[in-house]
Amino acid sequence: MSYEVEAKFRIIDLAALERRITALGGTFGEPVEENDRFYQHPARDFTATDEGLRIRLRGTSPARECRITYKGPKIDLKTKTRQEIEIPLQPERFEEWDRLLQALGFRPAGTVDKRRKICSLSFEGRDFEITIDELPALASETESGLFMEIETSAESDTLESARESLLKFATTLPLGESIRQGYLEMILDRAKQ
Repeated sequence: MSYEVEAKFRIIDLAALERRITALGGTFGEPVEENDRFYQHPARDFTATDEGLRIRLRGTSPARECRITYKGPKIDLKTKTRQEIEIPLQPERFEEWDRLLQALGFRPAGTVDKRRKICSLSFEGRDFEITIDELPALASETESGLFMEIETSAESDTLESARESLLKFATTLPLGESIRQGYLEMILDRAKQ
């Protein structure tokens, strides 16, 4: 079984963080727009089961990408480690997939729009994907709306070492506490306030 091992952090000092990642050998690509549409299962409450189903559209033509992703419940208390099943789709079929899911009883649960910069980096022999995300929906007078996610993949037999490596890598960066909520959860919580 494949797992996504991930941790998310609010960015306090973007310039210092980018300098540190560059010093470690990472280079961020140009920002891309991402639109995520999340769905609620017709027979079980994904909020209660800590699962997620989304369709993501990334970029602009002709380099657009589209993927449908299922995320299982988080399996530890420090990271956002969970089973992930991701399947590429044809970007021009984005709206058709939305209609198909709704015809099957899946209800729209919300959207997340962000600008994302991506960097790949190796740390102590493990490959990580690092993203810097800008979410206007989570910005306020006191908070920037900037977040960083660190992610790696693991199979069942390498899961613990992947988590340990990710957490160790995170301590080398100027970051605060890990955030276990997903972006949609954070946006919905803010809307309730």
